[in-house]
Amino acid sequence: MTKKEKYIEDVGLFYENYGLPKMAGRILGYLISSESDNNSFDDLKDSLKASKGSISGNVNLLLNQNMIERHMISGDRKSYYKIALNNLEKILESKVKSVTQFKIILEKGLQFDLSTDSLKKQNLNEILNYYEFLESEIPLLKIKWEQKNK
Repeated sequence: MTKKEKYIEDVGLFYENYGLPKMAGRILGYLISSESDNNSFDDLKDSLKASKGSISGNVNLLLNQNMIERHMISGDRKSYYKIALNNLEKILESKVKSVTQFKIILEKGLQFDLSTDSLKKQNLNEILNYYEFLESEIPLLKIKWEQKNK
């Protein structure tokens, strides 16, 4: 196994350890370590020795998380992929959106007839409070980051 292949596998394992698809991590590892910003679907499929379905689903996951970008080359009908290096704002917006959406799910869940003293309701309220905290703090992190990089 080459150094690059080991790196790609390590990124895949990192992703897998956090409950995400290993293949998404491998794609990310490949794009990070690629010398080109013009990596086609076939490049990913062939280099990672993976099925079309696996590459397609995980590319879409990474696109939805704003971790990679799709672009075209003039005169070429293929799509190409690269790491989304300048999308910090989109990544933070995506995180706030997911935190807000999960907070809404928790709020709806707490509307069910749960005993006010139940441990389950106490735990759900604690999780809800945590997500409310995250929802208010993540935008402040963006401001701090911008101030740091002025």
